Amino acid sequence: MSTKPKIQRVTSALLAASFLLLSFAASVKAQANPSRLGDPNFSSTVFVAERSGPAANVYVSVRESTGLPANTAALVILSCSLAGVDVSGTAQGPSAQIQFHNVPVGDCNIAVSAPGYRTAKDRMEVLQSVTARNQHIFIYLHPESESMTASARPPVVPLGLIKEMDKAMEAMQKKHDEDARKHLDKAARISPTNPDVAYLQGMLELDHHNLPVAEQFFQKAVNSSRAQERALLGLGYVQVQMNQAAAAVQTLEKALQMNAASERGHLLLANAYAHLREYPKAQEHAQRAAAFNSENTASARTLLAQILAAQGNREGAKFQFEGVLRDYPEAPSASVARDSLASLAKTTPESSTEVAVPLATVNTALLPSVSAASVTPWAPPSVDTSVPGVAADVTCSAEDVVEHTSKSTSRQLENLEKFLATEHIQHEEVNARGEVSQIRDKNFSYMVFIEHAKDGLVFLDEKRDGGTGTDSFPTSLATVGLVSLGVDVFHPGFAKALDFKCEGLGQWRGKAAWILHFEQKHDVKSYLRLWETKTKTVEIPLKGRVWVAASSYNVLHVESDLREPMKELELMRDHLAIDYGPGR
Repeated sequence: MSTKPKIQRVTSALLAASFLLLSFAASVKAQANPSRLGDPNFSSTVFVAERSGPAANVYVSVRESTGLPANTAALVILSCSLAGVDVSGTAQGPSAQIQFHNVPVGDCNIAVSAPGYRTAKDRMEVLQSVTARNQHIFIYLHPESESMTASARPPVVPLGLIKEMDKAMEAMQKKHDEDARKHLDKAARISPTNPDVAYLQGMLELDHHNLPVAEQFFQKAVNSSRAQERALLGLGYVQVQMNQAAAAVQTLEKALQMNAASERGHLLLANAYAHLREYPKAQEHAQRAAAFNSENTASARTLLAQILAAQGNREGAKFQFEGVLRDYPEAPSASVARDSLASLAKTTPESSTEVAVPLATVNTALLPSVSAASVTPWAPPSVDTSVPGVAADVTCSAEDVVEHTSKSTSRQLENLEKFLATEHIQHEEVNARGEVSQIRDKNFSYMVFIEHAKDGLVFLDEKRDGGTGTDSFPTSLATVGLVSLGVDVFHPGFAKALDFKCEGLGQWRGKAAWILHFEQKHDVKSYLRLWETKTKTVEIPLKGRVWVAASSYNVLHVESDLREPMKELELMRDHLAIDYGPGR
């Protein structure tokens, strides 16, 4: 059997443009539900003194970091220096909003403060149009206790640390646990605070059912400023098994804020709520977990049946138990379903809660599958397996966001001829057994030239380290179009080949952002992303997600994955993550 390596590549780039690229404020159009306008729940209204000239109404919505309206009174200051405006008011009440009426057109700054929170600031350009005199701004408040380093650039990981982690993962996959422990101990000496090392140590201890030790390692990973969903899931898994249901709920709710589409997160949280006898919440998360139709579906449906039985819904419980026995007769949870169904048949409706989820011990058959042999902490989740949380009460239009972001990027580039950017390439090759065989790094500097076409369109021509060849790449494959990806997604020529979906109002590094999912249409070529070999250039169909500042329509962040594996390149995965920001 061939073991020829399949290429899986993860690229993380921070693109810093000189001048004011991607920091120029653009048109803001109302995205909140229009029916909310004039709602008596709005906390207050501030009228700006009448002036001659165009003006607009500005609605500021103050939000918690979770996306929900702030549950505290917040002082909102609106300053438009060129227009001589400096007004303030309090946002409070159910909607945590404030209205500023008759704000002159032009640049303005907004500052929001509240006891116990860091002062939040944002910039907007007030515009007036015939169709919309109302503009909506969303400001996120973050507790003073929240880590200030969470929005900092990711630290550079030493190559020696990566090698030790790779060796540890290889040993874990082969069940050579002592070798894995030696490599992880060495990795921990190189970087004592690295959360990925702590996560791997926790997974190794979890494999040996050393729950208290695993909990310590997972807690260490969670406490890091770079805590990730997998560490929270690991900690929540251990807390559920150790009957720490209340703590598990807090941990797993945080994990689902990072990834609302986490099947393991929903199943674990269903277990935790069930043990707290909060059955409606447990039922909701069990149903969500069961809907994924994966290896954990039998466990989710069995747990759902027990929750229904605990609530007295005998028919619903019977239906789910019988479905598990019919569809998943060999699953570990099938024996639980069989015993519970027999117990249900022996009880009367008045005593049907006897089959409720046992609270004294945890039945591992109803927990998601987990194994240290399958961990790959270097591989971020794809855009379709990790869905960021969004505010439930705010809607958005993909068409509007694409239109305004396209105008914003075009305006930013109007007076620029070139800008600088940097890129770090990390190339990993993984064989058919999932083992990392080698890792190679390369840093590049870009000079990006901006070409302005007669029809008003803008094109970016990138020169990587003075050229475009493939010789300096970690392999014979080279990427083209990386720097301009976040701009090109909204370029009319590329955008027409993509299907967009606005997922809602979320945030990126503390700033309110519209989140859009995009995927290239199957019957259209886009040339949005290209890979070059020494003999040919290959188009790479993409899917991805982009974060756009809700106040200015600046592109903040973009992530992309292959729409499907590229067999002709033996490219199985190509995950790209790019941050955009002003030059430093």
